[in-house]
Amino acid sequence: MSATAELLARRRLTEADRARVLREAAEAVFLRDGYAAAHMDEVARVAGMSKRTLYQHYPSKEALFEAVMQECLAPIGVDPEMENLPDLAAALRGMLMSFVRQLFEPRQIAIFRLVIAEVKRSPELADAFHRAGPGRGASSLERRLAVEMERGRLRLRDARQAARMLFTMALGAAHMWLLLGLQDAPDEAAMERVVNEAVEVFLHGALAAPTA
Repeated sequence: MSATAELLARRRLTEADRARVLREAAEAVFLRDGYAAAHMDEVARVAGMSKRTLYQHYPSKEALFEAVMQECLAPIGVDPEMENLPDLAAALRGMLMSFVRQLFEPRQIAIFRLVIAEVKRSPELADAFHRAGPGRGASSLERRLAVEMERGRLRLRDARQAARMLFTMALGAAHMWLLLGLQDAPDEAAMERVVNEAVEVFLHGALAAPTA
């Protein structure tokens, strides 16, 4: 496509399309340069749009980065039907597999690494990242655990803390090894094994039944 044709195509974009193109450009720039070194001028250049258009959609680099994270981490959620399954173990397994499957995706891993690398200079990124993805997943677990506590089916002191523990168990050590580049992402079967064991230990404990 010629530069003129590309410019005309850009002009025909809807506002939603322009915002999407800007987020895609920003994601590429953030991952290439890091958050602190990324510049709005460069995002506008990569997107093929003016700085004015960029600032009309995203008034600051912080707002732009949060929008990128929200889009990248949007799949990390739960179908309400899954959260409300009558079978508690099945509900927990389903929710956790949904979270874990997404958190091992290359795009999410790249964003996770970026946040870890930048958080000391820009601590606000950690909160934005948590709200956009993992926090939503943990909140879904917390809600279901709180319901079961009210029904008297679970003996827990703190639903939020319990949800975080279960979430961490389900991710397993493999997530940390992947972030460090020490191993590849596990396959679906391996993820299921860890999730199933996490739910089993969480609901029934690890101690063997006493012998007679």
